[in-house]
Amino acid sequence: MTTKTILITAVCALSGLSMLQAEETATAVAAAKQELAENKPAHPFYDMTLYPAWSQMSAKQGVEDTRAALALARERIEAICRIQPTEATFENTFLALNLASEELGRAQGFMHHLAAVMDSEELRAAQESLIPELTAFDASIVANERLWTVVKSAAAQPWVKELSPAKQRFVQQTVDSFVDSGADLSPEKKARKAEIERELSELTHKFGKNVLDSTNAWRLLIVDKADLAGMTEDWLAKAQADAQERGFGSSEKPAWLITLDYSSVGAVLRDCDVESTRKMCWEGQCSIGAVGEWDNAPLVARVMELRRELAELLGFKTFADMMTHRRMVGGGDNAMAFIDSLAEKVLPAFREECRQILDYISKCEGREVMFINPWDRRYYLNKMSQEMYKFDPEELRPYHRADNVVNGMFAIYSKLLDVSYSEVPSVCLKPGETCPEGYAEVWHPEVKIFKVTDNKTGAHLGSFYMDLFPRSSKRAGAWVMPLNYGAAGSNGAPHAPHLAALVGNLTSPTEDKPALFSHYDVETIFHEFGHMMHAMLGDTELQAHCGTSVTWDFVELPSQLFENWTWYPEGIAQYAFHYETGEPMPAELVAKLQKSRYFMPATDNMGQLCYGKLDLEMHMNYNEKFKGKSLDLATNQLLDPWRLPMSMSAPSFMRHLTHCITGGYAAGYYSYKWAEVLSADAFTRFKKEGIMNPATGAAFREAVLSKGDSKGAAEVYRDFMGRDPNPDALLEAQGLVK
Repeated sequence: MTTKTILITAVCALSGLSMLQAEETATAVAAAKQELAENKPAHPFYDMTLYPAWSQMSAKQGVEDTRAALALARERIEAICRIQPTEATFENTFLALNLASEELGRAQGFMHHLAAVMDSEELRAAQESLIPELTAFDASIVANERLWTVVKSAAAQPWVKELSPAKQRFVQQTVDSFVDSGADLSPEKKARKAEIERELSELTHKFGKNVLDSTNAWRLLIVDKADLAGMTEDWLAKAQADAQERGFGSSEKPAWLITLDYSSVGAVLRDCDVESTRKMCWEGQCSIGAVGEWDNAPLVARVMELRRELAELLGFKTFADMMTHRRMVGGGDNAMAFIDSLAEKVLPAFREECRQILDYISKCEGREVMFINPWDRRYYLNKMSQEMYKFDPEELRPYHRADNVVNGMFAIYSKLLDVSYSEVPSVCLKPGETCPEGYAEVWHPEVKIFKVTDNKTGAHLGSFYMDLFPRSSKRAGAWVMPLNYGAAGSNGAPHAPHLAALVGNLTSPTEDKPALFSHYDVETIFHEFGHMMHAMLGDTELQAHCGTSVTWDFVELPSQLFENWTWYPEGIAQYAFHYETGEPMPAELVAKLQKSRYFMPATDNMGQLCYGKLDLEMHMNYNEKFKGKSLDLATNQLLDPWRLPMSMSAPSFMRHLTHCITGGYAAGYYSYKWAEVLSADAFTRFKKEGIMNPATGAAFREAVLSKGDSKGAAEVYRDFMGRDPNPDALLEAQGLVK
């Protein structure tokens, strides 16, 4: 999420990708774009028009386009290697960083995106076939002594000091990326580094496949409705429709299908009164990345060993140090200290909450309970919350029609950020079909496209896809994928429009009802919309600094911040209307929602801190605490003091935590809590000045959303708040410290 594509993160930001000689740059880029303009169908994966032709993006075409883009990038790299010190300029070296791999980044970005939203065996095979070529290309950048010599020489020229602050920052970032990627290593160490990265690419790809395949493989068919006592009628209708769609049951003899989509299995674990059904669902969750051919434990072990070796090869004590030394936190030890310090502050309240929860379950079961069955945890916490606040979260769902939530969200941020949103006519085509004039293609019929326009200037700032509902070909979770950041304008002209995708697995519609979101769904889409507006409102001098291209432990600030509008009456009033009557959500229901926000806050915090703790411990102390041991046993030994007392342990969540294995959160999961502290602190300004105050929204847009990585994260934060962050802001908001 921190750059315009996954490939650019892996190849450019970490490897210091190529720059061009001035004349050759202009010639090569112009020729490439002319060829693209004349032969768009030849390379749909890196067609440079705003809206790509998804129907032309076959797996085979992805391989062809990636290989063509690799060849073009190699030519550009060779061109820059011939630059003499006296010929070097910012434009023909550092600015060309983006241009050298523009097509390659776009092609691979689209392939990664399609693998996440429209997975297929063909696409998987295509990606696997490219791994050796891409990792070899990556390694060749760092191994290229001629290229590194040109970059070092250019960075040392006197004219660098005359550049704008953003350009000077970019020069230093380019040099740093080469150094961090091992450009100064010996040939032997560079060769070993290339071997490690090749194997890591294969392992992490396999890990992601295992997670998706094991998730899709599990399903539970219920034929007796009594086994689903407590489930809502809406959930039952959806589960029955899912079963019939897969050939199970009928209207006369219904069956209900439970899958590992969160909206399916999560609701059962929360609402179902039948313990045996809950237990089977929990066991299903435990199977992800944990059974048979999908057992990810050996892959995790090898990934950790290789990451440790890679870090030591590059001169770092741990992989966490390697990943965090240029982030806000400033190193692995600091990240661990942050997690441990937060846990220490929360633990007294957590122990008291544990006692309260055990007492409540004991009361419900009529016996003394010392341990909680893991399949009962969410069920009893939900019941406890309902009794405490006289409030069932399901009461909110009729007021959360999907279309209303989206339109209300647009209304909120239109006012705060001074932009407008409009839907772009779209169509899902089959290969060979022609896109009608005035329409843009989408990859699935449920996907919509929206255009973001600046209210003051009328400029088209960007467009984004919205793909909200689960399907078997889509990976779990929710995310924003920047697909392309528009090039910066010249001579005062606006930048070219950005392009991104917001993807989720939220509650989908049924045959007789529209999609009605839970509050969790609403909070999720607002969270992702924070990422989206960070991407859409990027307005930096350099394309490379745009949008979410920020340090990893700062990227969650806008998303965490945007969640707040789902808890306050001023925000809720914009989207919460009964789907049948159109009546707004009653004030008393809003008040109950607000009171329930910080139910068992210490328990909630400790759950998140467990993820950050395990991630850091594995990336800092793997040999000492995990090597040669059962991954599940070692995880439980580490985390049990931070958890509710359970009657049975689940497999380690590192078996399926794609964030930390295939994603960008390796040694970085702490950043969710880090950014949550920042967002709690930043929201105090909105609360003070008015959460719908356009002036405060304009300040956030200008200071944070527009700046991307053109400044350091700490400086950006101070520009908005006028001070450094308050480290206790989150716990103060939750009432855990005073």
